[in-house]
Amino acid sequence: MKLLRSVVFLVASSATVLAAEPAVSRNGKLSFRTTGNGSVTRATFFNPPINLVDKFVISDLLDFLRTLQPGPGKQTPKVVIFDSAIPDWFLGHYDLHNIQLPFTDDKGAVFEQVVDSTRLILNTTSTIFIAEINGRSLGIGQELSLHMDMRFAGPKALASSFEESIGLAAAAGGQAFLGPTIGKGRAMEYLLGAKGIDGPTGERLGLFNTYYSTAKKLKSEVSALAERISWFPQHSINDTKVTLSVLNPTTEELDAQLGRFLPLMFLPEEQATVSKFLELSGNQSESKFELDLPESSVKAARDGLYSYGY
Repeated sequence: MKLLRSVVFLVASSATVLAAEPAVSRNGKLSFRTTGNGSVTRATFFNPPINLVDKFVISDLLDFLRTLQPGPGKQTPKVVIFDSAIPDWFLGHYDLHNIQLPFTDDKGAVFEQVVDSTRLILNTTSTIFIAEINGRSLGIGQELSLHMDMRFAGPKALASSFEESIGLAAAAGGQAFLGPTIGKGRAMEYLLGAKGIDGPTGERLGLFNTYYSTAKKLKSEVSALAERISWFPQHSINDTKVTLSVLNPTTEELDAQLGRFLPLMFLPEEQATVSKFLELSGNQSESKFELDLPESSVKAARDGLYSYGY
C-alpha cells in the first residue's frame, strides 16, 4: 500500500509539472501543445493580422528553439510541428522596418536572431521539424519553412520568395535551399520571377511533401506521421537527420549569401523601394496589397512604382 501511495504521488506530481508548463511564449507569438509523453509538440504562430515576422516572433521562436537543445537527463520533443492560428497565413514576410535606415543596434540584433533561429533549426538534429502550411508563406516565412525537415500543404497554401520584386534576395537561406529542393532551373524561375507556388504545384515540384485538399486531412495526416516518428528512439532520429544534412547548404555558403545581401539593403534606391512597399501595403497590414502578394509587388515593379527602375 505504501508503494502504491508513492506511485500515485509521483504520477500526480508529474501531471502537476506538465500542467504548470507555460502554454504561451514570452511575447505571446507562439503557443505550445505537447503530447502526454512529451514526444510531439505543436508550436502555433499567432501574430495577427498577417503573422508578420517581426522582432517579437523571432524572439519567441529563438527562445523556443534554445529549449530544444539536448542535455544530460533532458527530455526534448522528437517532433515539432509548426502551424498557424491565423486563417490564410502560415508566416508572413520580414518586418521591413527592420531594414530601414538608420540600421540601429536593435535592428541588427533582430537580424542576428533570424540567423541564429535558422541555424538552430538545421543543427538541432535530435528533433524533426515539420511545417504544416495552410496559408501564405512569404519571404522569411517561406525561408524558415525551407530550413525545416518536411513541409506539408493544405488548400490555402501559397509559398513565395518574392524579394526579387523589391530589389532584394531571399538571403536567409531561401536561395540556397530552394535550389536543392526543387532543382536549379525551377528555383531560378520562381526566385527571379518572384512567383507564387500553390499546394498542388508545390507538391509536384517537391517543395511540399504532400498536398492535402482539406485542412482537416492536412492536420490529421501530419499528426499521424509525427506520432509514428515518436514511437522510435531519438538516437536513430538523430542519426538520420545528421546523415541527410549533407544535402543542406554549408554554413560557409549561407554566410556568403548573407554577405552579398547586406550591402543591398543600404542602397539609396532600395531604401526608397522599401518605403514604397510599406506605403502600398498599408504599413504591412491585412491590405489588398499584402493579400495579393507576390503578384501585387510584381505589378508595382512593372508599373514603375518602385525606385530601382528596370
